[in-house]
Amino acid sequence: MTRPPMKTLLLVALLTCSPFEVHAAQVQVQLLNATKLPFDYSLQMAHYSYEHATFRVYLGKQLTPWIGYEPILGPAEVSPFVTYVTTGPGEGSDAISLNLRARAGWTEQTGWRYLRFGMRNKIGGGPHGCDLHAGGPIHDGETILLDLRKHWFWSYALHEILPNGDSCTFYLSEEFGPVVWGPAQAGPASGAAGESSAPAASSPPDSRRMLDIPGVSRALSGAELAVQAPSLRDQLDADYLRVTGVDLRAVRARNAAAARAQRTDQPRTD
Repeated sequence: MTRPPMKTLLLVALLTCSPFEVHAAQVQVQLLNATKLPFDYSLQMAHYSYEHATFRVYLGKQLTPWIGYEPILGPAEVSPFVTYVTTGPGEGSDAISLNLRARAGWTEQTGWRYLRFGMRNKIGGGPHGCDLHAGGPIHDGETILLDLRKHWFWSYALHEILPNGDSCTFYLSEEFGPVVWGPAQAGPASGAAGESSAPAASSPPDSRRMLDIPGVSRALSGAELAVQAPSLRDQLDADYLRVTGVDLRAVRARNAAAARAQRTDQPRTD
């Protein structure tokens, strides 16, 4: 019988010993509208590598230009779920984008007023991504809850709440933002009364102010969010518990215990 190379045996041993073994998982993805505004939207997720998107899934409208003026997700409502297969190690990033048109109010003089929102453009370009496995393992059948709500400093933020207790936060701007695939601009800005005439997301006017702000140039991690806004982290935990029945505080406690046990079991090298 032929023995496998020593490097292969070592790699298998390292993966077996790790408490946070990273693997692809088939999960359910849902969007919770935690704002006071009803909206139509396009949320896209995909494996993204070298500007090529695979394993594409979407919630709402498939493409941003298809976003209309009739809301499909009201306040406190949760979207139907789609099934998404996460990336495994070395397979690129799990990219995400959200663009929406919200119905903000109505007057007899102007009719309905609409607002457009999207993820803020990264200075380096390209879609946003989330390291889904950074906070621990994700298993088949678990739920990723996308939680859209007002944020204390920025106007709105999308929180990608992960079943391993971690999260990725992205700030939104009052214009359409980058997409994972397809065109970003959803028709002329003057398509309805009161709609913002902000320029297309491909030419962001505020990129100089973004610098290296977590949530803009990269995802804000759950640990960072817990430091910056602990009450908001608690709200996200409560939302996840309400929608899925899973207590993420208990999940984080189990992951932390597994990490401590792994460190204790490691042989000393000195």
